[in-house]
Amino acid sequence: LNAGETVSAEIDWQRRYRHMRMHTCLHLLCAVVTGGVTGGSIGEAKGRLDFDLPDQTLDKEHITAELNRLIEEDHPLDGRWIDDGELAANPELVRTMSVKPPSGAGRVRVIDIPGVDLQPCGGTHVRATGEIGRVRVGKIENKGRYNRRINILFDE
Repeated sequence: LNAGETVSAEIDWQRRYRHMRMHTCLHLLCAVVTGGVTGGSIGEAKGRLDFDLPDQTLDKEHITAELNRLIEEDHPLDGRWIDDGELAANPELVRTMSVKPPSGAGRVRVIDIPGVDLQPCGGTHVRATGEIGRVRVGKIENKGRYNRRINILFDE
């Protein structure tokens, strides 16, 4: 393409919406499982987060039940901005251990699910947790001495 050319683009809304639902579900997973996030992946049918959880046993059924409870409670989401100073004063907001939110521009976007989860995020989300639909934990894997991978699937 050359500068100034007209282009046409089309969003595959169904695919994007499934990504939005899964991304929002991974925020809920952060609320259910405490621990630093060491990695993750979001797809349209499944997603995963890796947590730094030394010597901790995770229960698939419990995590699935808690995720679906938070989904059924239909919590609203709010995207807002905080300044770099507020982020620096609240380091617990950053759950990811290897990727830090961009700072230095003066502000950082946070996603707030009141009473459930609050963390910096630039991704796309649904308006309320009820839009996610039922999910289940596919499997939990040990990926090293401390790393626990939790795989989430839509239960449709």
